[in-house]
Amino acid sequence: MSDSERWIVVVEEPFLPADAGGRVETFSFLTAASAAGIRMQVLVPSRTELDIAAYEAAVPGAAVIQLPRDDSPLAHLSPRPFIHASRPVGPLRRALRHTPPRADSVISYSCRTSHLGEEIARLWRLPHLVRAHNIDSEFFRVLARSSTGPRAVAYELEYHRLRLAEQEMHHSPLVNAIADISVEDHEWRRARASVPTFHLPPFLPANTVAGALVAGGLANVERAPEGLVFVGSLDTPTNIEALRWFLGGCWPTIRMRHPAAVLRVVGRRPEDGLAEWLGGFDGVELHTDVPSVLGYVAGAAVSVNPMRSGSGVNIKAIEAMSAGTPVVSTPTGSRGLGWRAGRHLLVAEDPGAFADAVCGLLENPWLAAEIGTAGREFVLRELDHATLIGRIRGMLSGQADQPAADHASAE
Repeated sequence: MSDSERWIVVVEEPFLPADAGGRVETFSFLTAASAAGIRMQVLVPSRTELDIAAYEAAVPGAAVIQLPRDDSPLAHLSPRPFIHASRPVGPLRRALRHTPPRADSVISYSCRTSHLGEEIARLWRLPHLVRAHNIDSEFFRVLARSSTGPRAVAYELEYHRLRLAEQEMHHSPLVNAIADISVEDHEWRRARASVPTFHLPPFLPANTVAGALVAGGLANVERAPEGLVFVGSLDTPTNIEALRWFLGGCWPTIRMRHPAAVLRVVGRRPEDGLAEWLGGFDGVELHTDVPSVLGYVAGAAVSVNPMRSGSGVNIKAIEAMSAGTPVVSTPTGSRGLGWRAGRHLLVAEDPGAFADAVCGLLENPWLAAEIGTAGREFVLRELDHATLIGRIRGMLSGQADQPAADHASAE
């Protein structure tokens, strides 16, 4: 690999601390690219002043540049999606016109910054890859359906704007490839796009992929025999929806069969009223804004992933699997990587079956260990950093092995 290989990477938001799914995946990609010897300029849209020195120390060899965010009424009234208008092109365009090209490729590490990547690709005539973490229009469609009043109207309007923006991106001459994080999203996009698309599984922290428990001093952690864990950002509607479904439909059955069972809800930024609501359930603990979720995940007998809506890949499920913790998920929460239900994790659709799956693992430690081991082995095999970086390089150079890029393991 040449020392002169240089990428411009435009991320969605500040990625430190890397304490939630999207931030974890973005930071892991950047550190993997840095370890591969790729020199990067990382553009970070942010509402607040960044500690540039801390960011550059976290991603060795990278130059980090802050871009402005615009939350003004004009951004909300723009005909473009707000998630694009709030990351304005103007300041970037002015800077690029006075800067000589210093990169071989540009990567928009979110569809929410693809318009910025397209502008760089246009002005500097660079190959451009877009990393898609989910289907944004579908996310806002779900928000619209689960909301009421003016908020529902705003979400519905954003859904339609995003659908048009996605159509433009799918046929843009300024996009060379789109890398979807999940198999299902890739298949959806491939049927609609003339731009080449491929499946690129998520990046996880290097210590997660290659021995997180040892690196974190948790190799011999004792699992709570009847301890469950739910991990996720606690201000995200899809996570709150999942918690309400699980606690309303599954938790009473689990507690009836296992009165000593404890559910630890671990996440950041709990929405107003969440702590009081969770306090109404016996055996439920809330742990917010913790330095690391790994100890909670590694110490649980079961990780529950009761997602009801959304697209992409649930990073929290992969993190649990990487720790050897067996996962019980809904079909929605288990999308994305081609893992096998019943071998790498357990999958159940309705509350009764979900509760039965959880109780089955609590009552059969040998089965829990078998599922946990198989899940961890899957993560170690499928999410190798060198392989993932190689796929990106191949798509940017136009020399990708398409069958391999589109392949999802069906082991």
